[in-house]
Amino acid sequence: MKYGYLGPQGTFSHSAADFFAGEGETVPYSSIYNVLLAVDGGEIDCGVVPVENSTEGSINTTIDTLIFDFDLKMTAQLNMPIAESLVVKEGTRFEDITRVLSHPQPLAQCSHYLRENLPYAETFSVSSTTEAMKQVSESEEPIAAIGNKISAPLYGLRVLRENIQDDSRNFTQFALVSKREAVKPEKTTKTTVAFSVLNEPGNLFKILSIFSIYDVNMVKIISRPMRNRPEEYVFFVELENNNPKDIEESLMMVKRKTSFFKILGTYNLYDLRN
Repeated sequence: MKYGYLGPQGTFSHSAADFFAGEGETVPYSSIYNVLLAVDGGEIDCGVVPVENSTEGSINTTIDTLIFDFDLKMTAQLNMPIAESLVVKEGTRFEDITRVLSHPQPLAQCSHYLRENLPYAETFSVSSTTEAMKQVSESEEPIAAIGNKISAPLYGLRVLRENIQDDSRNFTQFALVSKREAVKPEKTTKTTVAFSVLNEPGNLFKILSIFSIYDVNMVKIISRPMRNRPEEYVFFVELENNNPKDIEESLMMVKRKTSFFKILGTYNLYDLRN
């Protein structure tokens, strides 16, 4: 089987794809949209995409693409710890670093560390953590990159500092996405849905009350603008699936009272933080 991920090689998305793929093939893509497009078109069997980071919040590109662009299903979720490292060329000293390069999210996740420890180093955003490492490897200046330490050897770099993220509990939630629904989830499970209600007083409260009546726990609720309909929103909701019958009945009620409704999947949860 082929598993697509947001490349290039050596990113945390690559590590998440390796977790799901096992002996399968992993294929890098240039964007989250292209990963999901490849799944929809049958070019690959599954896609592995980030949904949320515990420090920086939701990945809106993933959420919007799943809601609006393709009829795909979330078939598993992975909570992966994110440990950021500062990497440099051999011979570069910590006190000589003048610039730090990375993707915007790792830079934000390490902002306090950078302010405290490298106050005179400028930060620059690039397309990916591995692109940052590539630029460091090609530069003659004393610059550094932030990213996954397993990428450093790929570019002939060394790890100067490990675990520089501001929150030691930092993790990213990845979704495994397929054209088919998950088959009989075996572990702790969740269900994710998206819906919209008419912009009238009390409408959202009425929907959320349905989940309360059925004792369904909402783990997450995110609002996203409805495309081409100003001032209307779609709600991306993650539910604990402790009682499948209650979930099924509550969603039947919700569907009747919403102007837009989509089940994005019921799936296994894998947690590598323990």
